[in-house]
Amino acid sequence: MRLDGKRLGQYTRYSLLVGGDDALSRQNEDGEEFAFEYGGTVTRVYEEKTSAWKKRRIVQPDGRIITRVVRPEYQKLLEDLRNREIDGAVVYDLDRLTRDLRDLEDAIEVVEVYGCPIVGPGVDLTTEHGRNAARAQAVAANKASADTSRRVKRAHKQYAREGKPVGTVRPFGWNADQRTLCEPEADAIREAVADLAGGMPIAEIVRRWNRAGFTGTRGAAFRLTTVQQIMRNPRLCGLRASTTRTPNDDGTINTRMELVTRKEKQPDGTTTDAPVVGQWERIVTPEQWHAMLAVIGDRHIRARGRNARVHLLSGIARCGLCTAGMRCCRAKTSPEGIYQCKPKTQGGCGGVGRKAKWVDDYVLSALFHKIEAELLAAQATAVPEVRVWPRQAEYDEVRETLAETRDAWTSVPRRISAKTYFPTLEVLEEKEHELEEDRARFLGEVTKVSARQTDIRAEWDGYTLARQRAIVREHLTAVVIYPVGKGRQTFDPDKIETVWRD
Repeated sequence: MRLDGKRLGQYTRYSLLVGGDDALSRQNEDGEEFAFEYGGTVTRVYEEKTSAWKKRRIVQPDGRIITRVVRPEYQKLLEDLRNREIDGAVVYDLDRLTRDLRDLEDAIEVVEVYGCPIVGPGVDLTTEHGRNAARAQAVAANKASADTSRRVKRAHKQYAREGKPVGTVRPFGWNADQRTLCEPEADAIREAVADLAGGMPIAEIVRRWNRAGFTGTRGAAFRLTTVQQIMRNPRLCGLRASTTRTPNDDGTINTRMELVTRKEKQPDGTTTDAPVVGQWERIVTPEQWHAMLAVIGDRHIRARGRNARVHLLSGIARCGLCTAGMRCCRAKTSPEGIYQCKPKTQGGCGGVGRKAKWVDDYVLSALFHKIEAELLAAQATAVPEVRVWPRQAEYDEVRETLAETRDAWTSVPRRISAKTYFPTLEVLEEKEHELEEDRARFLGEVTKVSARQTDIRAEWDGYTLARQRAIVREHLTAVVIYPVGKGRQTFDPDKIETVWRD
């Protein structure tokens, strides 16, 4: 085989196992030496820094979903060979070229149809023997990658069951050892958990952390999705979780964090699925975390409360004539602004307006009286049992039945048929999920009651606007503002109606 006078492309691929970027330079040196030895010249280098094994989901134009190894530099090399931009290609090793039989057949097609050699030390796709040897090597390399993937997944499954932390990047809230707390970040998370359980928007937490100078563990500023991931992670309350990925019909992947459980034998001989406690310090209690999750939702539920309002009652105040939402507009006669009904072109009537300060002061006075009355009533009737979820026994029974049903299915020989097991399992899991949602809602309400300030008047001005609005929304469905007639310059409380939540 000679390559005399041929313009060759050198294909190299990054590998973590053999030195990363250093491996690319070694591949380049060996490829140039090989080309020189056989009379060719390397004129272009194609450096790939993606996996030759990991597949991605791709949606075809006709809507079909396929999985393929995506390597842009490899495809560019083959395209340049077809277009005669280069005369052939040199590769350090077949393992660097491809581990996917589809990609290998594309390379063989270029050699056979376009007459462009693809060669290298131990690689020769110009002969039938070389092509068959390459196919055999690709099958072996494919199996090796699959075996490695299987072993890594099994190891991570074991780490999860033992509660061990994994990964090379420290989680926000913990130090580099992933076990001990970074107190300033942990304090910020504790405060955020309490505020989110009380109804504060997640967007306000993002702004607060960025203003305080916190960054993600990779140094980037916080974004809404980043904070959502942090707050929904059971790691906060010391529980081990794993990420599940479920494909949707449109080709996207739905991700959700689920608690890792393991079977534990009870004194009566039965087994239950107990959450795995992680080998790290927790930031909040499981009860506090579940209470917050009841408000912001898990990954399947869009988080509530994202807004950028700049006035206390924007979106809450309603026109008494047409019921349209009212917005706060600037006015020379009222520096604080005027709540004004939207114009007819935007779905309102434009016929009602009132000074924002008058309305805000009136509504806040009524709100403070209501909260203080509720607190006095709660303190007078409070008993320790009010904080105990009343359906705990029902939940324990469902969990115990689930464990018994699974044991009957996994026992040898099986004590239950598939026809009986799977319908029963579906009913029990649905009941378990319903009870868990009910418990989360209950804990959320308990947390809200516990978090209410006994001296809200004195502390109100110290709250952020987002928290003030969250408290108002917790108690009020709407504030209806009625017209007062022309020329009236004094405030008439009878023209304001507060619609309280039950």
